[in-house]
Amino acid sequence: MKGNAIAVIGAGMIGAAHAFGYRTNLPRFKDRIAGLRLATACDGNEALAGRLAATWGFEKTATDLNAVIADPEIGIVSVCLPNALHAEVTLAAIAAGKHVLCEKPLALNAEEALRIHRAAIASPAVSATVFNYRRIPAVAAIRDIIAAGGIGDLVNLLVQYESEYAADPDLPHSWRYEKSRAGAGALLDVGTHAIDTARFLCGEVSEIAGAIGTISVKERFLPAAAGIGHDKVALSRESRAVDNDDVMSALLRFDNGCQGMFLASRVAVGAGNTLSFSVTGTRGALRYNSRTPAHYEIARFDGSGQSPFALVANNPALPYAELLPVPHDGVAIGYAEVFGFMIHEFLEAIAANRPMQNGSTLDGLRAAQILDAIQFAANSGTPAKVSHAD
Repeated sequence: MKGNAIAVIGAGMIGAAHAFGYRTNLPRFKDRIAGLRLATACDGNEALAGRLAATWGFEKTATDLNAVIADPEIGIVSVCLPNALHAEVTLAAIAAGKHVLCEKPLALNAEEALRIHRAAIASPAVSATVFNYRRIPAVAAIRDIIAAGGIGDLVNLLVQYESEYAADPDLPHSWRYEKSRAGAGALLDVGTHAIDTARFLCGEVSEIAGAIGTISVKERFLPAAAGIGHDKVALSRESRAVDNDDVMSALLRFDNGCQGMFLASRVAVGAGNTLSFSVTGTRGALRYNSRTPAHYEIARFDGSGQSPFALVANNPALPYAELLPVPHDGVAIGYAEVFGFMIHEFLEAIAANRPMQNGSTLDGLRAAQILDAIQFAANSGTPAKVSHAD
């Protein structure tokens, strides 16, 4: 019988987000999941592992991820590694009988994601992938309105994830800028969230009618010192080519007849780190911007030709509000809090001994299939059907 100790594999900035999510939820599940505790912070960089452990209260550190996966006391694993390692490590953890939460993207491509999904459904343990933006109360409320027919039949979606981090040409070269280690660039790094949001709101995508990708910073210097995340560090004189996209845009066709316009950018000056979307239906429209996370906007068709948008502030009736420390009208939501909601659902599935539904490996697979189709359309200059194989 495996234990229920938690290991976070990958001690960079996203590993810290997972650690925060677990730490926040430990008191809620201590009586429902026996032995639940933060056991091991694992990273090939021992100093990083030590920093994560000291900050969030892990019992120990490790540099050998295979030993962590083999540890019978470890029952819950978060995979927070570079993209190219997601499939290998997630499959190993599933094979070892662990509950696994893998960072997005689930894999570099749909073929790898399909292997993970099939392994996950064959395992009695819980497997999931991180789509934390689904759990922003305003976004979840918008999904509920759409599902209830609150804006009529869907007509079009505009969804974009814009980041500025790579607009700086002096940011050092890293795995993020190599297709062999990251897969597609902005498309996988930030576009995965936008694509999942599109599916979450509007249903399955059947076709990519067209796509365009560009590389705006074509070369970067290698770092002269170690860093994490998007840190700026001293640069060496040696450079490497960037071979994955800085910007990707696409035209989506949904099964239900809705059309969508998608944009992912990591060089969007002024954008910071922003997910935004607007959805129009035959009887209304909804819009959201993560820069103003305390509200969403809705317009109802009134026949006047100038149907106004009304602002709906966060309030205790919205989804996930019961998990907020301050569930009051208009109080903003933070990125870390939403990660906590994601971890809560993962631990709830483990405690209830049921599959993960909202952010399942199937959701990760479906996103990968759409991302593959976007890359094909961009590379070929032709439309691409989206596979729904599972």
